[in-house]
Amino acid sequence: MRRRGAAALAVGALAAFALLVQSASPTSAAWTDTEWGAERVGSANCAAAAPGFATRGEGRALSGALLGTNLDTVAAASGVTVTNNGARDLHAPASAQAATGIPQAWADPLNVALLNGALPLNLTQALQLPVNAGTGAVGQFGQAQNAGTAAGAAGYLTSSGGINLDGAPGGYPNLATLKLSNVLSSLNYNLGTLIPGITDVSLTAGAVAGRAQLNGCDAAWRGAVPVPAAGGSGNLSRQYLASHLNLTLTSPTVSALTQGITTTVTGLETAVNGIAGNAGVTTAITTGVTSLLNGLIGGNSGSLSLGNITVGPVTATVNTTPLRNFIAAPFSDPGGVLTVSPASGTISVNTTALLAAAYPGSYSAGLNGLPPNTNLLADPAILTALTTALTSALSAWIGSVNTLLTQTVNGIAVHATLTIDLRAKVLVTPWIHIGTITATTSGTLAQLLTPGNTTTTASLTLLNDLGLVADLVNGLLKPVLNSLVTGLVGGLGGIVGNAIWAVVGGLAVLPTAVATLTTPIVTAVSTLYSKLFVAGIVAVTANAQNDPFLGLPEPPEWASLPAGRYEVAALRVGVLDTLGGLGVRLYLGRAAVGPVCSPARVAAGSCAGY
Repeated sequence: MRRRGAAALAVGALAAFALLVQSASPTSAAWTDTEWGAERVGSANCAAAAPGFATRGEGRALSGALLGTNLDTVAAASGVTVTNNGARDLHAPASAQAATGIPQAWADPLNVALLNGALPLNLTQALQLPVNAGTGAVGQFGQAQNAGTAAGAAGYLTSSGGINLDGAPGGYPNLATLKLSNVLSSLNYNLGTLIPGITDVSLTAGAVAGRAQLNGCDAAWRGAVPVPAAGGSGNLSRQYLASHLNLTLTSPTVSALTQGITTTVTGLETAVNGIAGNAGVTTAITTGVTSLLNGLIGGNSGSLSLGNITVGPVTATVNTTPLRNFIAAPFSDPGGVLTVSPASGTISVNTTALLAAAYPGSYSAGLNGLPPNTNLLADPAILTALTTALTSALSAWIGSVNTLLTQTVNGIAVHATLTIDLRAKVLVTPWIHIGTITATTSGTLAQLLTPGNTTTTASLTLLNDLGLVADLVNGLLKPVLNSLVTGLVGGLGGIVGNAIWAVVGGLAVLPTAVATLTTPIVTAVSTLYSKLFVAGIVAVTANAQNDPFLGLPEPPEWASLPAGRYEVAALRVGVLDTLGGLGVRLYLGRAAVGPVCSPARVAAGSCAGY
């Protein structure tokens, strides 16, 4: 029997691993009666015992109480209950179907559409069940045999009660979303007042499964004995699986940061669009060209001078599409702890990655394999890991925005033209117009500011009738005139680039006031986490069990369960547990077995409820 128990545990471990990693080539490991039976270690007394035990097995995908409504009393959420009085088994609901090939076992999937129709409006606003199929994806299973064996399972199952490892290509589905903001509001806790900077918060549970199996005959002789993790003698097995659990919050601080950056980008677009009519740009180009050419005229200033300089047109265009797309796209920290979605103003926290970041090496199996009644999120060390991840993600994102912003400014496409009138005189003759230089320059702003990287042309046109200065122009001044053309070819791009940089250069990096808008985001998230989870307003428990053999104490509402009944739930979410019946306690993937009543007690008529 030891070898059979070890084999069953190996199958369970394989199933847990497959559910965790979401394999691209999933396998199927059914929770068949044979596998469950392999965990039993019956004594000689049980081997010789005649049938006649009264047993009970139950599976509920969704259970608990929400805003004063006991979900266990809602028919559409009642799960599957199978009882056996020692002679026959009964099942509820009547719509449950016999599990294929498994004796005295019944299954009934959770019908999400039916359940949503049965819940009051305020509950459907607080609890959302986004299982696309509506029915069939989330199974509920119970078994009760008169030989003393009881079993229950609920969650992401096959029709025969096995773990469904065939997740969708995009991963395992979400089972339920609890809108904590709506729940707290219904309990007169205004989220905006409680946690400034947060307008909405919810918890979304992924695929879960809980199962329990009890050899009641052996338990009657020895008491409940857990099946050891390494295999061996035991009569009670409680297991769970959970693929993921995400915390999603909405904060105006995220929108404020996005808006601040968007305003900067809009300001850049406005500045670039206004360059064509910007008098400051025209003045700067005129001043720069005048300084350049007068330096080249040098000692010839007595016979050669500049006339009117006409600048224009100067055109500039900027492509901000890549930058705007980046600003709107979600981003994460390197460890995948959280994802910030600027477009929606939300932050989604992957609790599995968060726990792994807080305790490296301790959560290699994700949310699985934890001791009973593990409070997942109450440790301040987890808060530290969360703020570290968020700060890192925001800092890296701001750095990337600045890089793209600089690239966008450097990529501004510019085209400028200008015409320069030239004048000359001989001795005491008046200055006369002798011709013009026409120049153009084109390129990105970065090219304009890098010598030799622009496309710049300049040409000299002299008048045909120069009168008294013809010999001067065609003789002594011709080399100087050629140097003016050459100088413009080499220097005009930089002059135009500097004139435009003076307008847009200050927008190449986010203003400090915008960059520091990341601080309120970190403050809002850390305050939320501290007040909700560290302070205990919301408690998320993995592997919830009553009467645990190890781990932390059982959930308070399970203290009154009948002796000999053993419960397990993959996840429990409690909100304001101190309010008792007025609070929220939500169980996902819940299974129960027992109590088991011996044939002698059945014969004596001392067993009720079977």
